[in-house]
Amino acid sequence: MQTFAPTRATTGRRRLALDLGLAAATGLVAALAKKYLDFHLGIPGHAGVGWIAVLMVGRLANRRPGTAAFAGLSMGLWSVPVGLGHSLGYNVALYGSVAALLDLPGLRRLSDGRVFGAITAGILVHVAKFVFVLGNVWISGIVRNVELYGLSSALVNHVAFGAAGGLVGWGSWRAGRSITARFRRPTGRV
Repeated sequence: MQTFAPTRATTGRRRLALDLGLAAATGLVAALAKKYLDFHLGIPGHAGVGWIAVLMVGRLANRRPGTAAFAGLSMGLWSVPVGLGHSLGYNVALYGSVAALLDLPGLRRLSDGRVFGAITAGILVHVAKFVFVLGNVWISGIVRNVELYGLSSALVNHVAFGAAGGLVGWGSWRAGRSITARFRRPTGRV
């Protein structure tokens, strides 16, 4: 009797499809977190805790290079059906570029399972979003909440909320790892 053994190429393609599917789902959850964790408090950056945490969990769970950027692009694409309120091009450029920072080799090594690295990555991603929005404000002349709140105060908020997002993401990833490890342990039954 002959059995079929999948080749390395077919398992690699299947694994790539699984990783990209996980990244697309991460983008959807991040867009939903951005939408539903924005309480319109008038405090710039407070909604970043949720979407940064989701992207951080996705980055730590899916270690393939490029998947964080794909998750950010997915978040930008999902932003229109979810209702985040900007144009598709703006959201794809914003979230795709800031999530791509999580794929930088130095940051990938730093954030690999370390709380300090996850906090640093969260800060970097949120400050990059702040700079992106600030550049858009200066180019377009549209007054945003960031300007009304004050640039230095808004930057401090983005650093604080980015750190919180990195910490929440790292903590969620660690909790998920410990829960799944319990299910993988042998029970001792035959």
